[in-house]
Amino acid sequence: MRSLQTQSLTALFITSSIIWISGNGLIPLLPVFAETLGANNLQIGLYLAFSYTCLAIGALLAARFIGKSRTAKSILIVTGAISVPLTFCVGQANSIVDLMLFTAIIWLLGGAGFSAMNALTARFTTHQNRGKVMGTLAITSPLGSVLGGLISGPIVDQWGFDALFLTLAFINLLWPISGMFIRLNVSTSSESHSTLSESHPSNTAPITHLNGNLPKQQWNYRLITATMLSYVTYYIALLATSLAMKDAGFSATAISSTGILGGLASIPFVYGVSRISDAIGRKPLWVVCNLVGIISLIILAFAQTLMHFWLVAILIRFLSSGGRGISNAWAVDIAQAHKADPTQSAELPTRGLSSDNQKPAFNEEKMLALLSATIWIGGVLGYLLYGSSTLWLDHSMTLLISTLIPALSILLILPIHLSSAAQDKSNLSEARSDQSQHT
Repeated sequence: MRSLQTQSLTALFITSSIIWISGNGLIPLLPVFAETLGANNLQIGLYLAFSYTCLAIGALLAARFIGKSRTAKSILIVTGAISVPLTFCVGQANSIVDLMLFTAIIWLLGGAGFSAMNALTARFTTHQNRGKVMGTLAITSPLGSVLGGLISGPIVDQWGFDALFLTLAFINLLWPISGMFIRLNVSTSSESHSTLSESHPSNTAPITHLNGNLPKQQWNYRLITATMLSYVTYYIALLATSLAMKDAGFSATAISSTGILGGLASIPFVYGVSRISDAIGRKPLWVVCNLVGIISLIILAFAQTLMHFWLVAILIRFLSSGGRGISNAWAVDIAQAHKADPTQSAELPTRGLSSDNQKPAFNEEKMLALLSATIWIGGVLGYLLYGSSTLWLDHSMTLLISTLIPALSILLILPIHLSSAAQDKSNLSEARSDQSQHT
């Protein structure tokens, strides 16, 4: 059983790496390709915003259909198979309209693929290793930035864009192929969760119950919104860094060095943050990550030297590591808490409903699918907010006001509290006792 789980996680890692290599290899060069087709700066800006919007739409559309792991696997394989010929077709575009059309479809498929991957990952985790597993998969994003950049740039310089899109089409073949190796006939996360708890009673008890007075659906929406706000902060910092360095007269090599340094820093950050969250909890580390985001914006508001911008590039990746490494694991914690909520089970007899008729507000698959869309929604909002704000405010004031965004992200998650399984059993016993007394 463990070998099947390892096989599935390896397949997910490969699939995620392929999507990020292809996407991150294209993104830096798409503006250049669009310019060769006659697009001006305004059209290029709208084109990039449109691309991120398509990623978000693809992720949200997939979230509507993802209800079972088998459905998620089918979505992952089908989107990958369709992306292969379409990636080749991008290189045949003769106008900016053609480029936008092909890119829109590919980005829709990519967003859906990310949703499906996140949904499947939840099946192979327990509370004790959830951050570690999801953090390992999150490493594929910065890894894709490094590998994609190493592949795409030299190919374009040597053979042109046609060769690049042909190469990426062949690389994308591994997307559906690796998806076929995901095995669904293994223990679900909740089953593994229970088994691990019983076999290792000395370990920290898995989280299975929500405490608090808010309606249960609000825990989900709070985490989704907080994650989106963290990404808004991240993309504001990315755009502000590029524009500030350009205005200060830095060379293109110096500006691109912040992206390379940030990508390399993301690899240990994502993995480290994810593992630490398993040990000390999701909330404390979430607060730290967003506080670092506030510090990053303040430094960026007054940055002047290359060392300042490098420091921001590193710190802002720590913030994004929180979104990638913590929110997915936390989402599964919350979704399983809904399923195992003893107060719901205690109330069932008084409502005359069977447990079969009770459905959680969100399951893991849909929760993770929605979270995958927050990356791209955050990108669209971040770019638009910074770009529009600088029409009325200067660079420094815009960034200082933007510190309110990660602060709001922190405030949204502070009320979320998950109690231990031991506390759940106590609550369940009390609920049953109260119910018997009323009877």
